[in-house]
Amino acid sequence: MTIYYAGIDLGTSRTSICTSTGKRITVGSCVGFPKDVISQKRFGKPYLLGDEALHNRLALNLVFPLADGVIEKGQGHKRAKQAVTLILTNLLNRVFADKQPDDQVYAAIGVPAQASIDSRKEVLDAVAGVVDKVLIVSEPFMVAYGMDIFEEALIVDIGAGTVDLCRIQGTLPEAEDQLSLTTAGDYLDKHIAQRLLAKYPKVQITKAIIKQLKEKFGYADTPNLEATYTLTVAGKPAQFIVGDVLAEAVHEIVAPICQAVGQLVGSFDPEFQARLRANIVIAGGGSRLRGIDRAIERALTDYGGGSVRCTEDPEFGGAIGALKMALEMPEDLWEQI
Repeated sequence: MTIYYAGIDLGTSRTSICTSTGKRITVGSCVGFPKDVISQKRFGKPYLLGDEALHNRLALNLVFPLADGVIEKGQGHKRAKQAVTLILTNLLNRVFADKQPDDQVYAAIGVPAQASIDSRKEVLDAVAGVVDKVLIVSEPFMVAYGMDIFEEALIVDIGAGTVDLCRIQGTLPEAEDQLSLTTAGDYLDKHIAQRLLAKYPKVQITKAIIKQLKEKFGYADTPNLEATYTLTVAGKPAQFIVGDVLAEAVHEIVAPICQAVGQLVGSFDPEFQARLRANIVIAGGGSRLRGIDRAIERALTDYGGGSVRCTEDPEFGGAIGALKMALEMPEDLWEQI
């Protein structure tokens, strides 16, 4: 019998996996189900995943199963849970294609810093039958673990659904060491859309367009305020100035992050607060916003200052840390499925 290990960063926007066999894969955290018999005939399969689903979304019912970093509640809960299972099953089957029936899979899975007991149980239920043992990990802590950060530090993991903060002090974090904010990537996208429509009421925008704008012009520091982009009005393309809109919107997430940093630093042992402020690491997809480290560092002057840097691997940093934990954690920390 072979035991395969996987580290999984289960994100609102993307899900990434790193394995003990050296494989790395990332997919969009969405599932598309054919709308009718015609779309079923077109695709020839019961569902599409990730980018393939997004590219064919007009013929699909799309499910984005993770709201604010945890499995969606409410009316769509059953379908959301099914979608998470499909995403994880597909990923694990791809990375462990040679797995035999008697082999086992141990997976460390990241969840938001302040995910509730119920939310963690939902993740366990979603992977039942997919993996054999699970380790549920705080997302910012697994980033720190992957970077070998065990001294006093503060990790700020900016995802699509949540911004997760965690104090590192050489031990497993307690509840009071962590905070989660919903002023994250999706929140930023909404502000970009609102500001664009306020400036250009007739412009046509979608979630995909907003994402493209954010990736191209998402400067948090010294932005090009006159940057232009081709958008449409009633189907007619034209150039619009969008740099100023993006610059204003990006700063909507900076203030809440600095307030949360101030809260975690201010409630820490006063003799070690300076160490936290001197070692702040920005991770997650939000760390790709150019200049986000400098913008946060400047804004922290009102909270005593700080030294801020970005992680080198925003795509797989969390999954790498989760895999490392999976390989090194003692057996008694694992939960049997």
